[in-house]
Amino acid sequence: MSLETYRLEVRETETSGIDADVYGSDDLIEESAHVAYDDYDLEPPETRETPPADAEEITADVLTIDLQFERDDAGFTFRLLGDRDELTTVRVEDDDWGLE
Repeated sequence: MSLETYRLEVRETETSGIDADVYGSDDLIEESAHVAYDDYDLEPPETRETPPADAEEITADVLTIDLQFERDDAGFTFRLLGDRDELTTVRVEDDDWGLE
């Protein structure tokens, strides 16, 4: 095993949802997830100047990675796991992203 740098990027898509992608050090997507707002009865604001996004970067020595997300009453949490241990998270708050 050797140290590898991963970047978890979470952004709103043009199709009314959220994409979460994990990029490896070679900038190729290694894991991804998509959340459709319709699945959670959410709606984004009608107009946005810039779609919201967030990213976290982590360097770890792991054999496997896994991207998971969960929903609670106030938003989504996207977790990047390495060998079953949490490496980093990105939190999407409904209020911060203007979701109703």
